[in-house]
Amino acid sequence: MVQFYKVILFISILLSSQVFAFSELDFIKVKNGCIRCDVIDADISGADLSKKDFTGVNLTGSDLRGVDFSKSILVSSNFINTDLSGSKFKGVDLSGVNFTNSEMYGLDLLNTNLTDANLTDVNLSGSSLFAANLTRANLTRANLSNVNLFGANLTGTNLTGANLTGSDIFGVKLDDAILCNTLLPWGVDDSGC
Repeated sequence: MVQFYKVILFISILLSSQVFAFSELDFIKVKNGCIRCDVIDADISGADLSKKDFTGVNLTGSDLRGVDFSKSILVSSNFINTDLSGSKFKGVDLSGVNFTNSEMYGLDLLNTNLTDANLTDVNLSGSSLFAANLTRANLTRANLSNVNLFGANLTGTNLTGANLTGSDIFGVKLDDAILCNTLLPWGVDDSGC
């Protein structure tokens, strides 16, 4: 059976003419979706995991650079200490997802639902969160420098120690947001300490 998957994997790589860095076993485990399973410290960078169900999956410490999660289900999943740089999340609901201490540089999260997401200590610099819903998200110590937050909803969001220098925050809804030692484009805001 494993030999069959090796052949399929080899053919898939040849047909796509792309080079992937994921291991065979990690890829086999997640290629059809993976509900509440553990894929810890895996290297599945560059994989196409679009249109799959990953509800509650644990991908702690994994290398997910360039992974296409478009139209996948990722609600309540765990991405602690992962590298998601260059990944695609088009049409994905990321509510309740834990991204603590993850590298999320330059992502396009246009109109994405991140309600109740944990984004503590993440690097989102250079990303687009245009019209994203970050209601009640935890962005403690997050690097949001040079991020497009135009029209985003940050109602009830914890921005303690977050860095928003150089970010576009025009039209951002900050009702009940916690601003404590928060570096905004015009200076530090300690109004919520």
